[in-house]
Amino acid sequence: MSDMSAHPGGPSGVGEDASSARKELWIRLLYMIGFWFLGNIAFSVAIFLGALQFVVVLVTGAKNEELRGFSRNLIQYVWECLAFVVFARDEKPFPLGRFPSVTSPE
Repeated sequence: MSDMSAHPGGPSGVGEDASSARKELWIRLLYMIGFWFLGNIAFSVAIFLGALQFVVVLVTGAKNEELRGFSRNLIQYVWECLAFVVFARDEKPFPLGRFPSVTSPE
């Protein structure tokens, strides 16, 4: 009988690829848990900023544009975290990637 593991492309090569893919998937799970946690914190902060913006409009009669701009970026960050968690994107969000910057007026 011959040793199949000595041949390239034999069963051990396939097993190593599958093992590597599983390891990467488990590592992604850890990242998913971390970004789920960060996304939840960012979502809570965004809700707080919405309430704060309401108070600002109530008191001054005008929106705070700096707060509005930061809130848009924060909501984009929440979206990026959620997109990573549900496999809609593979790029890791902040702090491993860039913090989003939304420049459109809407």
